[in-house]
Amino acid sequence: MVWRPKAIHLKEGTAIRGGVPIIFPWFNSGFEGGHVASKKPKHGFARNSFWHYDKEGSSDALLRYTLDSSEINADILSQFVSGPNPQFHAVYTIEVGCELTMSLTVYNDGDEPLSYEEALHTYLQVGDAEQSQVCGLEGADYLDTVLDGDPRCSQGDEPATFQGMVDRIYYSAHTLELRDPVLKRTVVVSKQGAAQTVVWNPGEQAGNAIGDLDEGEWRGFVCVEAVNNRDCAVVVPPHDSHTLQQTLSVKH
Repeated sequence: MVWRPKAIHLKEGTAIRGGVPIIFPWFNSGFEGGHVASKKPKHGFARNSFWHYDKEGSSDALLRYTLDSSEINADILSQFVSGPNPQFHAVYTIEVGCELTMSLTVYNDGDEPLSYEEALHTYLQVGDAEQSQVCGLEGADYLDTVLDGDPRCSQGDEPATFQGMVDRIYYSAHTLELRDPVLKRTVVVSKQGAAQTVVWNPGEQAGNAIGDLDEGEWRGFVCVEAVNNRDCAVVVPPHDSHTLQQTLSVKH
């Protein structure tokens, strides 16, 4: 179900294309004071950081990884909306079986509320993006970030399809179906702890311009992501936690 490119480029501090990048603690360049910000690195530091494998907390069917705020550069941490000295630790688990479940839990170890954006940036493998449909978003409002000003639009009664670049933040946490007529299957995407869903594919022009993809590789995936961003950012009280979870399964 989860797509990866033909070649994966490993370089410290650089995001890996494909799989399920962990977006935290801001989405894209961040959002603050009602406006798009200019935080760096893009999509936060979690997807570029080294997560520690918890051997004792893992098994054949469950993988557990951890990341602590003490390991992150202070200048990067200072970009948190909730304050310049956040204290937290994050746990990421992957459960493998008839379903694939990914969970990101962030624990606020400080004495002040912790605010952040997050997403499980899931690349789903398809036979042809332009023939694929995402069902279950009918009637939902979304922000169209391809258009100037990110206008708020409505999906209408038809499934979401991929003709040209699609980059939308849907105000929906419904269970979705990614219907793939080429591979003759449907991927079911369910979420917990998410207020939104991002749907993305770069389309032909932008997809062929992505430096770490071969020409035409953009056709092999669509992204359907459990998300909390912008006005739906998470606020975790002191010494509390929040879990974002996404489960994938296949039906033919």
